[in-house]
Amino acid sequence: MNKFPGQRKTLAHDVYKHLYSSIITLKHKPGAMIYETAIADELGLSRTPVREAIHLLAAEGFVQVIPQKGIRVSFISKRKVQEAFQVRESLEAIAFQEAARRWDASLLQTKRFKIDVAHILDQQRAASEKRDVDGFYQQDESFHDKILDMCDNQTLSAIVRQVRGHVNRIRYLEFFESRDMERIIHDHEELIALIEQNDTTGVVERLKQHLGKAFHHYDEIMEKYADYFVAQAD
Repeated sequence: MNKFPGQRKTLAHDVYKHLYSSIITLKHKPGAMIYETAIADELGLSRTPVREAIHLLAAEGFVQVIPQKGIRVSFISKRKVQEAFQVRESLEAIAFQEAARRWDASLLQTKRFKIDVAHILDQQRAASEKRDVDGFYQQDESFHDKILDMCDNQTLSAIVRQVRGHVNRIRYLEFFESRDMERIIHDHEELIALIEQNDTTGVVERLKQHLGKAFHHYDEIMEKYADYFVAQAD
């Protein structure tokens, strides 16, 4: 049965999101082989949208197409993680700063954003209580995406979302290992409070603290999950 009813272009995007999520949350681990036919059968689709999704993932460096063998999930690159983290921190700081500058509690759009963020934080708390790492990761993504939406810069948002992908597998491992969910929720609450106060300087400083705490765990994770990472300096 087709799990993703819709047009072909939409189907390819849906398959891309499905596979991307499976790779980020390590259901498809680094180095594992996946196959177009098996994915198509699992989702009840033809191979065409699956092939298109695979091409997108390969272009972004998440999989490698090996002729006559299949598709291998790419190992995590330490260099890409470090580079992507730096770019993400710089660009997301601009987004949070702009969200703080634009915040106007009297506007209907702002009120809607506030409701959306409150819902995301509620969902994060629920995931934290259940120790649901997958759910918590998804809501963490939603929180940062919502701030990108607030800044209303589509080019910046697209770049941040693309770059962030190369950090996301190790971010997921960081959530899985530390289970430091309450601290992350507290950080999110403080970030929103600073945005609501139009504190453009304070929110950037707090964001860097928030992201930096996670980055400090990365060396430990790379050592513990060495098999997931590219062995040589790349």
